[in-house]
Amino acid sequence: MKKFYENLQQFDEKDMRMFFYNVLNTVDRYRKEGSIEEKKLAEGFVNILQDQLNVVRNHQLQTYELQQYVHIVFSLSDAGSLKVTLSKIGKRELCQVLAFNEWFSVGPISNLDTTTGQQNRLLRLMEYDGEYIYGQHANQAHQLSNMVEEIKGIPENKTIVIWCADNAHDQTGLRFVLHLLRERKKPVNVVNVTELFNDSGLQDKEGDVPYAISLMDREHFQAIVSKYFEGIPLDPGQRRRYESEWLMLTEENDVLRLWEEGTVRGRDVNALDELIIRSVIDLEQEQDENGFIKAGSVVARVFDISRQLVGYSFISYRIWILVNQGILMFRGLPGALHQFSVKLVYS
Repeated sequence: MKKFYENLQQFDEKDMRMFFYNVLNTVDRYRKEGSIEEKKLAEGFVNILQDQLNVVRNHQLQTYELQQYVHIVFSLSDAGSLKVTLSKIGKRELCQVLAFNEWFSVGPISNLDTTTGQQNRLLRLMEYDGEYIYGQHANQAHQLSNMVEEIKGIPENKTIVIWCADNAHDQTGLRFVLHLLRERKKPVNVVNVTELFNDSGLQDKEGDVPYAISLMDREHFQAIVSKYFEGIPLDPGQRRRYESEWLMLTEENDVLRLWEEGTVRGRDVNALDELIIRSVIDLEQEQDENGFIKAGSVVARVFDISRQLVGYSFISYRIWILVNQGILMFRGLPGALHQFSVKLVYS
């Protein structure tokens, strides 16, 4: 049996699904077409599986009853960081963590709580991010449709805590979630790590105020989670303003949203193009012998200067638009950022 366990540990999630699918098919075939012994064996195996399913369901129910808080974050990596930190402070059993797998700063958001709106967004994002659909399939529990239903179904007796920072991605997501919870009578709690970082006088290694949860030092993030894991009740008036702002953003339905002057603003899709060009110029010292600069360095530079959270795929998409316009030229293989380099085309 030890050898069997060791073999199972070598499988990834996809392999495990295939393994259990094949086992269940074999059991089903034994029940229908097997010999007397095979049918008895299959029936016994089905009984064992049913018992184990009941054990898992009971464990899920017990876990759910223990969970007093539902934490909502806007990326899978932020969810991972929050789960680890909640475990370190001994609060993990009390908290369910829900995570979106979206970039709310890019793509259309009109009617996002409907199937039509979600499909329109999917089609638009696939135009510039060929891997978007694969990410959705790989993380189905975090798809928009599933998350919308999950959030709408949160019971009133659970305390909701929304985690965000000062960037268009989180702030658009915050407004969307509050729109989904607009009928909820119980207060909604929010933890804005950028604001708390400022108010507490903390300072990171570079002296910057983090504009994203992922940019926070672990010790600072743990300090904030320890103190505010229950969240801070959102003022009712501010909550209504956020809900109204969501409706305004959906009416504008821009493809790009940036964090400017303390709020989310819709911008033209080419709003960061000049910054991309400037970044290529600023990185002159990183040119190879032919004057090309790695695309990944350009994207990182854009983020450093803009302090915007729009995702690597969007900046990569705009780089290729500039290539098609004859402003940039590239060398290498189109695809991942590490596979190609760019430089300015001088007239």
